[in-house]
Amino acid sequence: MKAVVVTKHGGPDNMELQELPTPSPGPGEVCIRVSRAGINFADILSRMGLYPGSPKPPFTPGMEVSGTVDEVGPDVEGFELGDRVVGSGTKGGYATHAIAKTNGVFKIPDEISFDTAAAFPAVYLTSYLMIIHPGALQKGESILIHGAAGGVGLASIELAKIAGAKTIYGTCSPSKHEFIQERGVLPVDRDNFLAGIMEWTDGNGVELVLDPIGGEHLMQSYRCLGSGGRVCSFGISDMAPGKKKSQWKRFKSWMTFPKFDPLKMMASNRGVFGIHLGRWRNWERLDKARKDLMKWIDEGKINPHVDKIFSSEKAAEAHHYIQDRKNIGKVLLSFD
Repeated sequence: MKAVVVTKHGGPDNMELQELPTPSPGPGEVCIRVSRAGINFADILSRMGLYPGSPKPPFTPGMEVSGTVDEVGPDVEGFELGDRVVGSGTKGGYATHAIAKTNGVFKIPDEISFDTAAAFPAVYLTSYLMIIHPGALQKGESILIHGAAGGVGLASIELAKIAGAKTIYGTCSPSKHEFIQERGVLPVDRDNFLAGIMEWTDGNGVELVLDPIGGEHLMQSYRCLGSGGRVCSFGISDMAPGKKKSQWKRFKSWMTFPKFDPLKMMASNRGVFGIHLGRWRNWERLDKARKDLMKWIDEGKINPHVDKIFSSEKAAEAHHYIQDRKNIGKVLLSFD
C-alpha cells in the first residue's frame, strides 16, 4: 500500500509518500480501502511531536477516512467486503489502506459522497459533544466559537443553530469574516475578543465558549462567560504557533495555562470542561451522536464544507495550507 509517513518530528516537509505492507485487521477490526482521509489539527500536532499519545516516527498519521471495506477481521459481524463506510479513530489514515475498530466505523448511504463522509466524523462528533452533550447549549443561549471558519468551527455553527442558539459569535482571520457572516455569525476581533464580547452583550457575557487554543487564551475565554456559562477546552494550538516543534514555545504555553479555582467558579457560577474525541469512552453517547448527525444530514440541517482536496503526494502542502490559515472548512487527502 501507499502511505504518508512522518519521518521525524518537525515541519510539514518531514512527510513523504512511501510503499508499505498492507495491514490485516485483527478481531473487532476492518481494513478500509481509503478514498479520502480527513486532516485534523491533531495530525499536525502529532507530526510536530506535541500531541499526547502520538507515536514516535516513523508513523502514518490520520484519524478519519472514508472508503470501502477491503477486509473483515475475525468475529466481525455487520460488515461485508465493499461496504461504503466512514471510520473515525483509525490508525494511519493517510494511506490507501487503514485499520479501524468497528465501534468507530459506520456505513454511509450511496447518496453521501466520500468527500462529505471524510469531512464528517472528527469535526461533527467533537462539535456534538461540545454543544449538544455534555456542552448542553440551550435554546436562547449565546455561544462564542473560536476558529469559526475552520472545520470544527463550521460544524459548531450548524449545531449551535440546531440547538437554538440566540446569538453565535465567532473569531477567525479578518479575511474570513464575510464568510462566517453569511452563515449568521457575528465576527469578533480575535486579538481583542473579550472586550468585543462584553460590548456586544452589554457586559453579560455568553453561555458557552469553544476554545481550541489554550494557554492564556483559555482564561480570556473563561472571562467571556456570564452566570451559568461554561467554556470547553478542546485544543492546544497555542503550543504550536509555528510549523516546527519548539520546546520553549511549548513550555511557555504550558506555564500560561490557567489554574481554575473551584471556589471562584462556584461563586461566579461558571465552569470549565474538556473534550478529547480520541479518548472518549462513552460508546452509547457516541453512537447516539452518529445517528443524530446522520439524521440531520438527511434533513439538510448540516452540510460538511470541504475547502480543498489534495492528492496523497501533496500531504505536506496540505499541512502548510492549514497552518498558514488559508482553509475555510475541511481539508482532505485523496487516495483514489
